[in-house]
Amino acid sequence: MTLLGIDLGTTSVKAAVYTSDGSRVAAAARRHVTRRPAPGHAEQDPADWWAGLTGVVAELDASGALRDLDGIGVCSQVNTHLVTDVDGVVLHPAITWQDGRCAAVAGTLTERLSEQDRTRVRGGLGTVDASHPAARAAWLAEHRPDVWSRTASLLAPKDWLLAGLTGSAVADPISSIGLVGPDGTHPDWLDLLVPGLRALLPPLADPASVAGSTTGAGGLPAGVPVAVGTMDAWSALLGGGVAAPGDAIDVAGTSEVVAMAAPGPGGTAPGIVTFPEWRGLHVHAGPTQAGGDALTWAAGVLGGTPGDLISLAATAEPGDLLFLPQLAGERAPVWDPALRAHWLGAGFGTGRAELARAVLEGVAHAARHVLGPLETAAGGPAASLAACGGGAHSDLWCQIKADVLDRPLRRTTERDAGVLGAAMLAGLAVGTGTSVPELASRMVRVEREFIPDPAERGRLDDAHGRYLAAQQALGPLFR
Repeated sequence: MTLLGIDLGTTSVKAAVYTSDGSRVAAAARRHVTRRPAPGHAEQDPADWWAGLTGVVAELDASGALRDLDGIGVCSQVNTHLVTDVDGVVLHPAITWQDGRCAAVAGTLTERLSEQDRTRVRGGLGTVDASHPAARAAWLAEHRPDVWSRTASLLAPKDWLLAGLTGSAVADPISSIGLVGPDGTHPDWLDLLVPGLRALLPPLADPASVAGSTTGAGGLPAGVPVAVGTMDAWSALLGGGVAAPGDAIDVAGTSEVVAMAAPGPGGTAPGIVTFPEWRGLHVHAGPTQAGGDALTWAAGVLGGTPGDLISLAATAEPGDLLFLPQLAGERAPVWDPALRAHWLGAGFGTGRAELARAVLEGVAHAARHVLGPLETAAGGPAASLAACGGGAHSDLWCQIKADVLDRPLRRTTERDAGVLGAAMLAGLAVGTGTSVPELASRMVRVEREFIPDPAERGRLDDAHGRYLAAQQALGPLFR
């Protein structure tokens, strides 16, 4: 048995082929760029996504890894949207989850909803934010009426990718959180936000069901079943081994996503996203705005690559310097697009190494800010967290996060957990896996555990208090 997982992420298209025990046969990746043509804008060209897909497929095919595939699974970045015409032609650059241009129009949309309907927006957050598809639709209608008049579909990247591979765009309830009513369909109130919005959204199906079969597009062999798939963060939960109540994870990608499975429905906490139950999993999560992205930005400012900056940070002694990573606002748990980043507490002894270490700690403090309300929503503390994503490659950063969170981190062997999770969804879809726990038990492995250093507890507890106080005090200056 071999399964192909594809992850259309914020910075790259990644793909890998796995055997039944989760061993990676071959993998490939192609990067794409985010363009920022105006303040607050963050766009991507779907043509770059397709070029990345064909590139990774060609590389995997050359290795022989695509022979005799049993199934294909896909996942992608979410809260990124693109619009197409009746022929499937992309009409406008994709507006990504990092884009804040729609914040003003989003505020006016929330006012149109009843109190009951507000509780169903974005997993219980209660407001239409700048990344909501209704906000994107309203912005296009107002600022790009020529585009909006020709729009026939409003799609997430995964849905668009499925259309390219199988001929059919299919959405899933997890990626579409806040867009799905109690009956599993798109609710009527979406048309109160933007008239005709429901008709532009693709049909919904279970992430582990078959969307269709490959047509040969993109260089993939024809006739292979493709699972509907889901968002990259949820896929990473599966690939990181979240399979039962109490399981928790830190996904260290472009943003930092902290998530935890609860024993049952009903728990909530301010700023935390509550997903609909899926195959026995009741998951709460909090995505930050900048995780690895903060390190990438700092590397550009301070000089060198992100890897250089991590090496430099390892030479710095732990200190009192703080970094707030809100470079483009913050998502969970405060959901404030106006927040901005800061280094605080610099002195004459502060150099590049100290600034670099503060970035690593600042991202960890953002994750800790999420972990508190997340555990409240899940009904109890996390005994430990799985760790995956690009940021988990660094031993130093994993140890810093374990220290700041005061929880052991169990780093998975497969860092690209979203790719593995997509392959696991394919296994469920084609019947080579029987359940999430069964697949996790044989396909997910832990490579190393990082234990919190008790000697760091006092310093980091104090630092976290100052981090929260600084964020609260500085926020009003930028609103």
